[in-house]
Amino acid sequence: MTNTSATDIVPAQIIGLGTNSITLRTENNEIVKVKQPATAKKDKVFMQTMKDILKSGLWIPVNKKLNQLLHYDWFDAPIESYSF
Repeated sequence: MTNTSATDIVPAQIIGLGTNSITLRTENNEIVKVKQPATAKKDKVFMQTMKDILKSGLWIPVNKKLNQLLHYDWFDAPIESYSF
């Protein structure tokens, strides 16, 4: 099992979509290239969702150490765990 530190998971914007990869830019202007998940080929809305995120400029979580998109968002924990 790979250890992941808090600094490995960062917000990033999609800046490019390829046939098998997604290119992202972090807040520190680091470029991270990730492979599309294996499930993306079977998921009919995955690429459209990625295009929508690219167009909107949303920031999404990415593990820059493992070069992977995260399948959950920042608020994966129960809302009771957060203080606003």
